[in-house]
Amino acid sequence: MSYIDQLRGYYVRSPRWVQSTGGRVLSALPPGLLYGGTFRRQRADIERSEWDAEFVEREVRTALAGLWSQARKTPYYAPLLDSLGVDSPTLADLSRLPVLKKEDVRRRTDDMLAVPKSQMDEVMTAGTSSGVALSLYLDKNRSVKEWAFLTHLWQRCGYRLGDRLGVLGYRGVSGVEYPSDKPWTWEPGTRELRLSPLRLVPPIMDLYLSLIRRFKVAFVYGYPSAISILAAHALDVGWSPPASLRGVLFMSESVRPFQREVIREGFGPIPLLAGYGLSEKVAIAGELPSRAGEYEFEPLYGVTELVDRNGRSIRSAGQQGTLVGTGFVSTGMPLMRYDTGDLATLVELPSAANRWRLRVKDIVSCWWQEYLVTREGGLVTPTALYPNNRAVREFLFVQDEPGRATILVVLESGVSDAEVEPVVNAINKRGDGLITLHPKVVDEIPRTPRGKRVLVEQHLDLTKYGFGNE
Repeated sequence: MSYIDQLRGYYVRSPRWVQSTGGRVLSALPPGLLYGGTFRRQRADIERSEWDAEFVEREVRTALAGLWSQARKTPYYAPLLDSLGVDSPTLADLSRLPVLKKEDVRRRTDDMLAVPKSQMDEVMTAGTSSGVALSLYLDKNRSVKEWAFLTHLWQRCGYRLGDRLGVLGYRGVSGVEYPSDKPWTWEPGTRELRLSPLRLVPPIMDLYLSLIRRFKVAFVYGYPSAISILAAHALDVGWSPPASLRGVLFMSESVRPFQREVIREGFGPIPLLAGYGLSEKVAIAGELPSRAGEYEFEPLYGVTELVDRNGRSIRSAGQQGTLVGTGFVSTGMPLMRYDTGDLATLVELPSAANRWRLRVKDIVSCWWQEYLVTREGGLVTPTALYPNNRAVREFLFVQDEPGRATILVVLESGVSDAEVEPVVNAINKRGDGLITLHPKVVDEIPRTPRGKRVLVEQHLDLTKYGFGNE
């Protein structure tokens, strides 16, 4: 790892007083130099992978062999790989491995380490794909590699290295120390305006909009749920987007159609780009700008497969399956054929013609809190029910019995309780008797400890309704 790579890693993990001083120094560096040699080499490889299929094939084969060798050092993988008797693994050999479940990682974490824990960072996943939070270990230099992939994907909607980001997501939680006092901070070293998603109330949102203008933010980056609330407020107050604002980049959550609509209405006709990634660093994909909801996975980041219930690769376009990933950017704790818990529909298999990029559409988080149960025992997502409207700023479905649920709503400023009725009537009309909702107006919707919000507080056991059953 180069000196700049080490310095940047220390800076990101350093206390706020160090960042406030060192950030001004780092901000003066050209972006290419700021991110270091590892970043530049990774970006060069990614860019070549866009046009050179043979290069991709070689790099994937080399990366898989390296990961295989690392895995052989671990008590967990060694017996399994030895039984296959393969020294130069192929993708076909990889597909012979069983799918790795989150519960296996939870139980065997220490047995999956190929290097000492002291050489790695311990991270905790939030469990937003499966409802299962995990503690695992990642290579210390994985962040700069991932940044190379992210910034490359963002180029699809006009992002340029060094563009200023308005971050309304996790770093808005972790990077803003006292949101009740000052819910934002400017981070010069990374050129980020960090906005806390915990304070999405009208006076604070007015402040956020003024800060986006003041700091000449080029792209808003964060949770779709939070960005759509800010965009709806921007529309309500007649905010005029600054010329600097050129796009919106989504993180962490699935993007709902009504959220895209609200964001374009509030921020203007600028590009919106969704990405797909995981804390476990096994797969990364970017949305195709001309095809909303369709994603293309990056092969140099890892091998991504779409599999059926038995772990067999899906081969027919239009068929839905589970995404599993084998990651290359962090190898100290190898994760091979890791079950992401997310569903997707196959569009196109990897081939030389598409530079070995898997294409899927309609990625759905297999998360128990994302579903409601109908009176017939069927599962329905809130996306299919919730209408675009101007009365409700935030909402949460709470369910205790099939076919019925309470919807907690936080009203927009100046909206009366009576204006909730048409919204709920529209939802019930869409439910067509299969599910009936009852409204309850509240002052606040609770967030998770990481600052995210959920759409459904589900008190039913979804395994009784066919969810997660083999």
